[in-house]
Amino acid sequence: MLGSLDIYHFGIVVEDIEVAMEDLGERLELTWAPLQRRRQTVITGDGQEVSEQIAFTYSVQGTPHLELIDSEERRLWSPGPAGQLHHLGVFVDDIPAESARLSSQGARLEFGGGDRRAPAGFAYHLLPGGLRLEIVEESRRAQFAAWMAGGAF
Repeated sequence: MLGSLDIYHFGIVVEDIEVAMEDLGERLELTWAPLQRRRQTVITGDGQEVSEQIAFTYSVQGTPHLELIDSEERRLWSPGPAGQLHHLGVFVDDIPAESARLSSQGARLEFGGGDRRAPAGFAYHLLPGGLRLEIVEESRRAQFAAWMAGGAF
């Protein structure tokens, strides 16, 4: 349940992640967790499997941390106007249950990890007012902390 929002990051989608890391790092005095590059496969809210090549990092400083995301295909993660907020990220204990609760309240599931039965690991929901929320499994908190300390993701 999101009763006491545990916002641990806010994400923006950028045109060029390395340029954004350098620019924002210098201007905001931020350092970055090791840059991650991977092909991310997700299931959309309507059950389609979509795969995108993405790059992402988090500011070491936080919470909340600043997440930068860059996507080659720009289907799921596409930049809006420069610096526009893409989403808020929160930890939750039960992704399928929280995703179902958000959906029942009119927050449309955009996409998430897992399979066609239920999202797992993470899910993005578009709230009725236009804010996008990424829910992430609480069990991954230690993994994020280790990564931001310079370890492997």
